Amino acid sequence: MIREVTESDLEPVRAFLEAHLDSSLFLLSNLAMFGPHAGPHPNSGRYRLVEEEGRIAAVFCLTRRGNLLTQAAGRADLAEDIMAACDSEPFEVNGVAADWPTAQALWNLLCADPAFEPSLSVKDMLYSRPLSEDPHQAPGDTAGVSVRTLGPDDFLQWESLNGNYLAEMNIPQTTLQQRREDFETLTRERRWWGAFEGDQLVSIAGLNAVYARLAQVGGVHTRPEHRRRGYSRRVLQTLLDDCRREDRFDRLVLFTAEDNAGARRLYESLGFGPGGAFGLFLGTRHPHARTHLRYPWTGQSGEIYTYEIYEWPTRLSPGPGNFIFTSNGGSGSSGRSSSVGNWRPLLIGETADLSELTVHEQLRMGRHALTHVHIRANFNPVAVRRREVADLDAKWTPSGHESPG
Repeated sequence: MIREVTESDLEPVRAFLEAHLDSSLFLLSNLAMFGPHAGPHPNSGRYRLVEEEGRIAAVFCLTRRGNLLTQAAGRADLAEDIMAACDSEPFEVNGVAADWPTAQALWNLLCADPAFEPSLSVKDMLYSRPLSEDPHQAPGDTAGVSVRTLGPDDFLQWESLNGNYLAEMNIPQTTLQQRREDFETLTRERRWWGAFEGDQLVSIAGLNAVYARLAQVGGVHTRPEHRRRGYSRRVLQTLLDDCRREDRFDRLVLFTAEDNAGARRLYESLGFGPGGAFGLFLGTRHPHARTHLRYPWTGQSGEIYTYEIYEWPTRLSPGPGNFIFTSNGGSGSSGRSSSVGNWRPLLIGETADLSELTVHEQLRMGRHALTHVHIRANFNPVAVRRREVADLDAKWTPSGHESPG
């Protein structure tokens, strides 16, 4: 049986995840930060569990950004049920992060969808390092190079390096505003470190997830022109020292690609030891694979806006855009002033997240049945999206939106 995690489930859910601690850090960290329900943050989501004979067999969460985080204790046979349960979510599965056997099974199911295109497929080795003692003393500043924790004022330089890292890994990014907010939050918590050559940030490393006295290292990246000079080692040595002395963590874990021999040598030389495998898979959806139907809507200004047509209800990938809820009921008795051909506009609007259109549907009140939604992805500023809404509203709903009926 698969069901939603409730407040009364939190203690047994944590106990299950803690029994597989190293490969459950994303789930535990997000649960501690955002709770078991989807919120505004892209990493939040609804937590669900698989129950067998009264015992938890798996815990999973599809985040708002589309990552399916799963802990199934290595059970690949649960993948089909978990993926089927995600069909009821308002956002698509675009990636998988789980212990290796489960991740591989989930990924095979995801790749069977012709609308899905893989972009990152990695079998990661899981490394762990206790911090009870540290023979690798972090060096002081030498030859004009210094290493320190980053602060909010370092955002622009960090953004450049982190953006290059995500591009190299084919990892999709959140919005610039979200990245800035997350960076400022994490730097206040001392979660990013960097090596500087003079005033220039040349190498970074951070903590991607934290739970109790365990943390996961990630985002290790050095500018290409500064590689092979030991900068990553210096940053990681300082990170290790700070985590042991100041943050009082007991242990650190990290993931690195199985075929990345250079990174594995570096981590092993710093005292990390291998301890299992983890799957990290990412991809993108092609909404055009679902429908090629489009409709041109003309605004009061004469400008034409082309929208894609989807039957409602539907699931859409996250991202900003404009939408028109419609009824496919012909021109009807109200005439052409409230319909275009067979499309009757019921609500014209814009949103910062098209995957959240169910919220807008709940605000719609009217007597006409909603049958379709017309979508136009729109990454322009919100003021531009709203001008489009006003232009269309002025032509097709001149008396305002329909009253309850």
